[in-house]
Amino acid sequence: MEKTTLMSRLLFWLLFFYCFYFSRSTFAQSKQKIKQTQTETQNPIEVKEEKPAESPKQTEEKIQEEDRFKDLDNKNGIVVTGSRGERRLKDSTVATEVISRKRIEQTGARNLGEVLETQLGLNVTPNALGGSQVQMLGLDSKYVLFLVDGQRIAGRLNNTVDLTRFKVQNIERIEIVKGSSSALYGADAIGGVINIITRQSEKPQHYQFRATYGNGREIHYGTQGEKNMIADVGFRNDFVAASFNGGYNHSAGYDLDPTTKSTTGNAFQDANVGGNMVFNPDGQLKVKTGLFYLNRFQQGIISQRSGGLFDRSNATNDFLSLGAVEYSYGKRNMVSFRGNYARWENNFTLDQRGSDELDRKELTNDRSSQGTLQLDHELNDKHMLTMGVESYANELESDRLSQRFVYRTRRAVFLQDEWTAWRNGIIWRIIPGVRYDVDSQFGGQTTPKIATRLDLTSQIVLRASYGVGFRPPSFQELYLRFENPGVGYVVDGNPNLRPEKSRTFNTDLEYSPFKNFSLSFSLFRNYITNLIQYNYGTGSSEFATFQLTNIKEAYTRGGEFGMRTRFYKYAAFELGYNYTETRDLTSDRPLEGRAMHQVTSNLYLSTSMGWELAIRTKWIGRRPFYSSTSDFAGASTTLIESAQTNPFLGQSVVYGQEFALVNLRLEKKLFEDRLSLFLGIDNLLDKYELTYNPIRPRFYYGGVQAQF
Repeated sequence: MEKTTLMSRLLFWLLFFYCFYFSRSTFAQSKQKIKQTQTETQNPIEVKEEKPAESPKQTEEKIQEEDRFKDLDNKNGIVVTGSRGERRLKDSTVATEVISRKRIEQTGARNLGEVLETQLGLNVTPNALGGSQVQMLGLDSKYVLFLVDGQRIAGRLNNTVDLTRFKVQNIERIEIVKGSSSALYGADAIGGVINIITRQSEKPQHYQFRATYGNGREIHYGTQGEKNMIADVGFRNDFVAASFNGGYNHSAGYDLDPTTKSTTGNAFQDANVGGNMVFNPDGQLKVKTGLFYLNRFQQGIISQRSGGLFDRSNATNDFLSLGAVEYSYGKRNMVSFRGNYARWENNFTLDQRGSDELDRKELTNDRSSQGTLQLDHELNDKHMLTMGVESYANELESDRLSQRFVYRTRRAVFLQDEWTAWRNGIIWRIIPGVRYDVDSQFGGQTTPKIATRLDLTSQIVLRASYGVGFRPPSFQELYLRFENPGVGYVVDGNPNLRPEKSRTFNTDLEYSPFKNFSLSFSLFRNYITNLIQYNYGTGSSEFATFQLTNIKEAYTRGGEFGMRTRFYKYAAFELGYNYTETRDLTSDRPLEGRAMHQVTSNLYLSTSMGWELAIRTKWIGRRPFYSSTSDFAGASTTLIESAQTNPFLGQSVVYGQEFALVNLRLEKKLFEDRLSLFLGIDNLLDKYELTYNPIRPRFYYGGVQAQF
């Protein structure tokens, strides 16, 4: 452990002095280049190339071909997550998956969870306390860092970020980086990063409205149905761009087992408002602001083997404010300051029918703030330097903690160099980077990473990366004290927990032999030490007792294959296969709830008559589950009750059935795309399991959208 830390710090200082020495030797050259760039900007020379005129038929065909799938892949778009700075997607050294605004609209999704549910390498599952959660390449949601416009958010319940918090009307695109990203982002990015980029107005003015109504079989959904309404307005001029949105959602929830009084999916209603503004007075200085607020109320019914019946509810207030000041100089250089304040408040109530003995009220109030000062500077045409300092503070107030208030801070410095080592036919880029965090509870953590990209030809790109990550225990894991006498178990935190650490290797190959056809293949391996898991104990003769410990080691490894193509100017098709092998090295068994095999496909059809059809499918193989589950907020208490009766049942395994998820959406555009009518079916095959796969059964919806 000490040897690894020493090597990490040595790499940090070597990289620092290397960049410092190189920047001195190239300062004069860089200064001259900036001056030349500014002169060219002030006195641009326009060169107009005369092209032969096109016939009306050629122009019409060209417009139809360009507009149909122009924004589906976002190949020429800008991404920021992989390098923490603006880069063209096709030039990014770190592999970044982008879900564009066009793709989000074609899915018919209402929130982030529904957007991600058919994404290759991701698995979205329900969270019994409400909403949905994600697994990435075999790792739970607690190992995935969620960002909004590159900044951290607050609010994890049972170490899980609820994906349904994020409404699609706020989202311009989603950027996904798989594998450890701790060298740039620090803690919690062991499994990867999901960065939500909020909408900004690109037109002088725009107005959008969408209303949706849906329902399924009465035995599952009742008669109330689900209603969604969203609105989005914005404008843009030479000085400022602004976008404002709001929405209202209401659903009666769903029930997979009508023979009991308990419910499966929570009924809910929520309202959200948000907006951002970007001031750009001179083309160099930018001031960005953003405010987002969500109010939600969820409720459901729990029935237990003992015969108790409980009404549960969650009242949530979610607030996020963002701000940034950016100053650009030269061609690619920028100095920026970004900050945010986030507050997530959840009031949980459990009310036993016919008795007050087991009633509970719990408050969770999570507050965080972050500030980052960053410099992106092009030393010369071979070196692009990114460096910065960051401060983060987090405070949690909760009735579940042994001490009601807990607080921690984290300070960090990070450094990265994008080095174009070779550019002569073959292009070879190398990115060494390192970050050093000082946590007020766990001391210093060094997380180095090195990535490389090799463009063998314009059609073949090879990437590889190796990085170290860490995740400090959450407040809940350290100080949790939770009793559930209705089921008969007690969960204790452990203040002596150590941070989890990982070593991650990723490599991928992209091959694009034709303009509208591409193949990709990737391999990954995550090795995690000090893995935090629940251990069964016998601290009480009355209740089963579980406590968190660091006794585990585990790995996840596997590969992905992907294919994309467009044909006949009317269709786009994607096919992907994911293989994930996991192993808990302490108990020598696969990690719970992970499927070894996963297949996804997406087919998009679009005609010149305004019809669009999207067919999204995902097949997931069987997944192992154990009687002594570590998920105490799972969809069912059956496994915990079995562990209470006989804790040695933990050695047995039950497999959740394989299933296929198929979603359809048909849309008709009218009046030059200003109005559209749509119909859709989610979970067409009606596949679900009450205990191991409690997803929503077959659901029908329809609606209207207008935009100007």
